[in-house]
Amino acid sequence: MYIKKTLTLFFSIFLMLPTLIMAQPATNWWNQSVFYEIFVRSYFDSNADGIGDFNGITSKLNYLNDGDSNTKTDLGIKGIWLMPINASPSSHGYDVTNYKAVNPQYGSLADFKTLITEAHSRGIKVIIDFVINHSSSQHPWFVKSAANDPFYRDFYRWNSTKPTYKGPWGQDVWYTKNSSNYYALFWSEMPDLNYNYKPVRDSIFDAAKFWIDSIKVDGFRLDAAMYLYENGGNLMNQPETYQFWADFNTYCKSLNPNFMTVGEVWTATSTVKNYNNKLDNCFEFDLASNILNVMKTSNTQALRAEINYATANLQFNKFSTFLTNHDQNRVFDEMSGDINKLKTAASIYLTLPGTPYLYYGEEIGMKGSKPDERIRTPMQWSSSSAAGFSTVNPWYAVNSNYPSYNVQLMNADTNSLLSYYKKLIQTRNATAALSVGTYQNILCSDTAVLSFIRTFNNQSFLVLINTAARNTNNLVTSLNTLSWANGSFKSKDILSNKTEYLNITDNVGSGINLASLETKIIQLDRSTSVTELAAIQNIDVYPNPAQNLLNIDIRGINLNKTYHVKIYNLLGELKMEETVKAHHNNVLNIEELNAGVYFIKTDSGNTIKFIKN
Repeated sequence: MYIKKTLTLFFSIFLMLPTLIMAQPATNWWNQSVFYEIFVRSYFDSNADGIGDFNGITSKLNYLNDGDSNTKTDLGIKGIWLMPINASPSSHGYDVTNYKAVNPQYGSLADFKTLITEAHSRGIKVIIDFVINHSSSQHPWFVKSAANDPFYRDFYRWNSTKPTYKGPWGQDVWYTKNSSNYYALFWSEMPDLNYNYKPVRDSIFDAAKFWIDSIKVDGFRLDAAMYLYENGGNLMNQPETYQFWADFNTYCKSLNPNFMTVGEVWTATSTVKNYNNKLDNCFEFDLASNILNVMKTSNTQALRAEINYATANLQFNKFSTFLTNHDQNRVFDEMSGDINKLKTAASIYLTLPGTPYLYYGEEIGMKGSKPDERIRTPMQWSSSSAAGFSTVNPWYAVNSNYPSYNVQLMNADTNSLLSYYKKLIQTRNATAALSVGTYQNILCSDTAVLSFIRTFNNQSFLVLINTAARNTNNLVTSLNTLSWANGSFKSKDILSNKTEYLNITDNVGSGINLASLETKIIQLDRSTSVTELAAIQNIDVYPNPAQNLLNIDIRGINLNKTYHVKIYNLLGELKMEETVKAHHNNVLNIEELNAGVYFIKTDSGNTIKFIKN
């Protein structure tokens, strides 16, 4: 009675908060994919010139996805986003000099086609950065425009007098050349194209056709998507920009109905929603920053509010999730190198709705803070020279942490960050509810725990993520939308493959425990109701075989608080006895035991075997 009154009081306070259930319309291939963002220059050097290239990526495709869903050695990536590959005078590539050519430092167009063919054979789609808000000042269009060529002059914005307004960050946006002034939002050497001039629009549509029809790319990541049109000093999110993207998306899909567009709309979600029905996806920057913040504060309220707002205001699955990207300090630095926090942050965005994007090296804990070059350093493949990226000095120095944070080492460690990313992505790929399912906010008794339900085709999963570096026991959650009868249910955490027991009383769930920064994805099935009220035990011992330490974990329903356990050898001789706690990770020191086979027996009669090395 006391418990029931406590739960009723708890939810009378919190049920006033919104509980959101998303509608579930048809989905596209990108809704069922986890993407991997690659800076070509830094991924793998195949020809020993110190610069990453297309052939280097092709040689590493099996790391991303080997094409066999039955294997567990690859990441499970189904889409890759390549940062700019067009001809460009810079290392970053965001100043294009030819919209129909690839950067020769990365290889030939034939090499790029081979990459696409090999990716497609493994079930990986390829999208490229399409940087069309601005070009390079070395682009022939701008050279002719600056020379006052009558056809090319209006490819860019020119003014005889220099306007005085500044850009969104207080920066200069007008620059002088040949006694006239041109507009360049980001940098003097990246002048903005003038989309009020029809030949510009026609030229860009023609370039899009080239990549879609001739090269067979699967999508565009659209850089600086909110800056295409300006009206005086109004420099972003103009009505003409919305209309342009609607027309552009329609045109792309006329060439390939399955083509995808994702926009970089780096602004508040309240503005991002204006791009609904214009582009297929936009990156959700507010959501990303809230995920990082919750890992620093261990309070999920702001994150819950942002998820609710995003899922209510952005159409179903029409947004892209991430932690950080090539323009931001790496998540490793944001989390001060705490691997457990990195795992938990990954758990959040890889279990939420939307299309997730993983920035290369994030899965192995690559570090890096501004300037840009330091967050785009060579991929860390091994502990060998140049981190296995190249056999010569790379274009930019590798991170100092590469001897300990690299693919080779982490592949061999089942508890590594890389192994955790593999498990998360493979779980998401195998569980439709986590990729294309509805989202329902679930209230929880611990504000550090993010809790929600994902559902697809009547298959539901309760996701519980502890963002705090402490244990939390007997969580109480609102499950009112399930409308299940009272009882105890035997469930499975599909992430750890361990048994859990969920008690439901008047649509309130209880009985689940979370360790520090732990994530559980619990399959909900009302057919698993437990009718017997006797204690039900699920005993785990690990590692097995063990060396000097042995973990004992006893979980179930109606358990005693403590149990007496005895350890016997094969001859039936009692070698150890200890008192352990239920629902607790008990660590036993077995250093004095000889190598051999042993049996653990609890005072309730359960027996389990383990091996001492």
